[in-house]
Amino acid sequence: MEQKRNMPIEAGWPWKDLIGFILCIALTAFSLGGVLYSTYDPKFVLMTITGLSFVQAMIQLYKLQPKQ
Repeated sequence: MEQKRNMPIEAGWPWKDLIGFILCIALTAFSLGGVLYSTYDPKFVLMTITGLSFVQAMIQLYKLQPKQ
């Protein structure tokens, strides 16, 4: 614990956060576009959106992991 207090604070742009945010926005836009403009079976579209939302949730949970 004492060692963490003496470590310098990292400066710079949070690239991982930005990439994760852009990826989540893209997945959400893809899902919305799939619902609005698809002629596929609604069950297929729902399964696709469920899969994409799971991926998005995993990205968000990965970002919340404590840094070592």
